[in-house]
Formats: sequence, structure tokens, C-alpha cells
Amino acid sequence: MPRWTFFLLATSALIAAPYANANPEPATFHGDWRSPCDAWGTPAICASSWRAGIHPSHLVQDYSIVTAADGAQIFAGRGLYRIVDGKVDGIWEDSRGQILPLAGTYKDNTLKVVWGDASNEIGRSIYTLGDDGLRAIDSVLTEDGWRPFMTIDYAR
Repeated sequence: MPRWTFFLLATSALIAAPYANANPEPATFHGDWRSPCDAWGTPAICASSWRAGIHPSHLVQDYSIVTAADGAQIFAGRGLYRIVDGKVDGIWEDSRGQILPLAGTYKDNTLKVVWGDASNEIGRSIYTLGDDGLRAIDSVLTEDGWRPFMTIDYAR
């Protein structure tokens, strides 16, 4: 075997090694989910679209809230989740201008992530797939513990 071929194979193995045990991200989340919701007192439509990322361990979420009356955007965000052996890390960006780190777990059709940091805000999102659809519960950490601020029961 020529030396350059051996080098190419060895380099490829080293690059792929961290992902050798990577489970594919949960394809069961894939698709477009929508539901009427209450956006801080405003009747709205919440939408959450999930798709594969550019690596088998990546899951991408595009999220939006628009007013029910005229479809004007209230909020939008995007999550990039890397899921390896049930552990999750990634990043969240949103229309408030925030870019927040996130970390959590994926097990039994439930994705749990904590996002943000102590210098700004810390939040938690729990996405659970069930027979009836996708439930999302968003909370923020306060001095008194977790305070839910949005619960959505999505349908495809």
C-alpha cells in the first residue's frame, strides 16, 4: 500500500473516531408541527419544524410564533442539537438576538435541554413525542425554581 494511501486512511479514521458510536439523531421528530397557542396573552400559531442536520448526529429545529390574526412574527428561533449516546449539546439562536449554548439528554422519545447561562438567563425545554403528537414545555429558572412560560401540544 502506498504511503499516501495509508496516511489518508489513518487520517480518516482519526477524524471519524469521535462519531463512531454516534447514534443517528431521532428521525421521529422530523416533520412540521403546528398548534394554536397563547403567546404571552396574544392568540397565536406556534410552529416547530424538525429535520436532519449535516451530520447523522445533528437534529435541527426551526421554531416560530406568529399572531393568529394576521400572521405577524412574534418570535422565531433555531436549535442545532448534537445527539450522541443519549447526550445532547448544541446551540440556540433566536429573533431576540440571542445565541445560547444548550445541553441535555435524549431518551425514550424525550429531548430535554437546558439553555443559556447564568449571566443572562437559564431555561429548559422538554420535547416529548407521544401517540397524540409532540408536547413542548418551556420554562425559565427563577429564584423560586423552574417557572413554565409556554406549553404547546403540537399535531403534524
